[in-house]
Amino acid sequence: MRLLITDLDNTLYDWVSFFARAFEAMAAELITLLGTDKQTLFEEFKLVHRKYDNSEYPFAIFELPSVRRRFGDLPAQELKAKLDGPLHAFNSARKREMRLYESVAATLEELKRQGITIIGHTEALAVNASFRLHKLGIDQYFRRLYALEAAVVPMHPDPDRAAPLLNRPDFIQLVPRNERKPNPRLLSHICAQEQVEIKDAWYVGDSLSRDILMAQEAGVTSVWAEYGTRYDHNLWNTLVKITHWTDEDVVRDAELRRQAKSVQPNFTIQSFSEILTLMNQK
Repeated sequence: MRLLITDLDNTLYDWVSFFARAFEAMAAELITLLGTDKQTLFEEFKLVHRKYDNSEYPFAIFELPSVRRRFGDLPAQELKAKLDGPLHAFNSARKREMRLYESVAATLEELKRQGITIIGHTEALAVNASFRLHKLGIDQYFRRLYALEAAVVPMHPDPDRAAPLLNRPDFIQLVPRNERKPNPRLLSHICAQEQVEIKDAWYVGDSLSRDILMAQEAGVTSVWAEYGTRYDHNLWNTLVKITHWTDEDVVRDAELRRQAKSVQPNFTIQSFSEILTLMNQK
């Protein structure tokens, strides 16, 4: 292996758990502040998330109908002050819950020491993905990050999240929304850009229907991070309730999962560090 392309969410860290718990903490504060019920609040979030075609937009709270009914058309800074409690709850829970899986940092460090080029590839928005890599202290190990471009420019951009993008403008490669996983052409492009042959590239990810299927169609060695599929499914249900997915997205996902039933990864790992063991066996 000369090139490792890795998924981020639920491959390097448990995104489902930390984001769902942070969202629930924010929602609990909002329910008290606004005097609304959970179902109404979640439906409002879903509408805003669909507007931005992304479920990971915590500043959606500025655009919730319940917030506008409660506070009217306050200027942005005044509204942010009114919502400080829910925003603080989200940030505190994220800080508490967001952590790397065991051995990820040490493995990335060793791979880089051995001269392996490491590329990140995610369907998270670039601003969110780069923020996480920076906060988790592992952005230094990556040569580049391929992440999704935003469908709509947010009304309330977060300068703290944008900072990693501004500091390393050549680090981010924006992926058009019509080039989403599983897109084997993108993996071929990454290999060409890094001047590495397909046979010398590996892809590791937690999703059989997106990561592993894509890697196999591209001819890249596929490594299934099965450990990333183990999380509290009640937390997954929280994310489903606020998802930006349309009915068409649900149908597409069902078809991908059907195709994935026949997918057999080249390797299956229960810890990120097993990549080093597999390398030594090849």
